[in-house]
Amino acid sequence: MNRIILFSFVFLLIPIGDSFATYSSEFGDELFVFVQVTIRNSDGTLIAYLESTEFTDLNLPVLEPFLDFESTHGNDPVIIIDGENHQIIRRVSPPQLFDSEVLIASTNLFDVVDGKNILLARFAHDGCPVESGDTLEAMWTFVRSVS
Repeated sequence: MNRIILFSFVFLLIPIGDSFATYSSEFGDELFVFVQVTIRNSDGTLIAYLESTEFTDLNLPVLEPFLDFESTHGNDPVIIIDGENHQIIRRVSPPQLFDSEVLIASTNLFDVVDGKNILLARFAHDGCPVESGDTLEAMWTFVRSVS
């Protein structure tokens, strides 16, 4: 009996451990991702400001086509870094208005692909309590190498 319990415990640790892996985005990578999150109360007063280059989920195979599409809808500058061209794509999510008290502990970026919401990136952060009337806004910045 003890072997079965121990085996189940070890078996369950493997998937849980993988789900908490972080993906760190560093400037100079093929793709640099940076997110800034602001939470304000109903008066517009800043409650929390969070930022990160580390993500618990980063769906690169779907993120590249998303950025290709986004780059056709904006005037995203191309700058030269170390002799190479890099495009800066910055998008601000529409403010999310809360209508009840909740605790938020992650900020997600989704895209709709074939009618389904697909997670592109998740920034897991410390929990932040919000109340009715509070708003959350996320600014996502992507810097990618272009030829």
